[in-house]
Amino acid sequence: MLLLTGFSLGCIVLVFIIIARDFWQYSVAKAFLLMMLSASALLVRPHLGIEYRWLASDIMTMLPALFWLVCQLAFARRPQLRSIWAVLAVYSFVAPAITRSFGSPLESSGMLNLLGWRIPQYCEYLVLLNGLWAIVASWSDDLVDSRRKFRVAMLATLGSTGLWVTISLNTGFGDSSSIFIAVALCSLVVGFLLLQGREGVLLGVQREPELKTASAAMPDTIETKQKNELKQHVATLEKVMDDEKYYRTEKLTLSMLAAEIGLPEYKTRALINQTFNYRNFNDYVNQLRIEEASDRLAEEPKTPIQNIALDVGYRTLSSFNRAFKENTDQTPTEFRNAKI
Repeated sequence: MLLLTGFSLGCIVLVFIIIARDFWQYSVAKAFLLMMLSASALLVRPHLGIEYRWLASDIMTMLPALFWLVCQLAFARRPQLRSIWAVLAVYSFVAPAITRSFGSPLESSGMLNLLGWRIPQYCEYLVLLNGLWAIVASWSDDLVDSRRKFRVAMLATLGSTGLWVTISLNTGFGDSSSIFIAVALCSLVVGFLLLQGREGVLLGVQREPELKTASAAMPDTIETKQKNELKQHVATLEKVMDDEKYYRTEKLTLSMLAAEIGLPEYKTRALINQTFNYRNFNDYVNQLRIEEASDRLAEEPKTPIQNIALDVGYRTLSSFNRAFKENTDQTPTEFRNAKI
């Protein structure tokens, strides 16, 4: 058991060093490092004296919540850090930490056992599943191909391991050796993926593209033919989206836009990302819609807001209000009143 613990900790230390060295300045990296510390507490707890095990228990109980936080920061278009999910994540480790001072789960009974142990366990499952959902929900809209592939592989590995470890600890299904092996293998896989993605794509970090606008100069390393092709693709995209207002199309998807401009989906994805510096397709479409809506709100004070919302491509007024506030920090009504 001691040898297995040392091997698992060694794998975690490797991953920890890589992230701390290359990505320390990013919030998602800091959350990831905390998750590694929580996993370390899980590994060392059986080898600690009885007077220190409570501390290791409190730290390792944070693992599902930290996984959820990493998923939100790395994948979600708008991290839900002030939501019911955040409350459940915090409750999942705070409640057991407080309840532990009154005794172990076997010593607690009635309402104390329910609020301090049982409900937090259900919260752990919920936040783990919500974290995995954040991966799935935003995966198709991610415009960075390498990030889509590597981040999904990495966090899917972490998610499956987190679910296995949480179920094993809460139900007693599986022994300590299987948990340690799962953590060690997960650490090795994550370390390998990190070494494959040295540009930071795994943690959502992306270098500023050299081409930020359609009018920007092309990189010198691209040959003339490639430059001309890129210019043509950009011109086609601008014609379809800016001149023909294709962004007004309801339920517009990346595959629909790719078919409209006659490019494969992966090339369309790269074109939008590298040319306009968008990392999410919905952000790109919403920006175009909100720009037109903003002009019309100012220029057409008597046109109902709902009509404008439907005209620019939104199915409902509530979805338009939400997107408008995300982009401008104002509701459509507030924006119109300010212009008037």
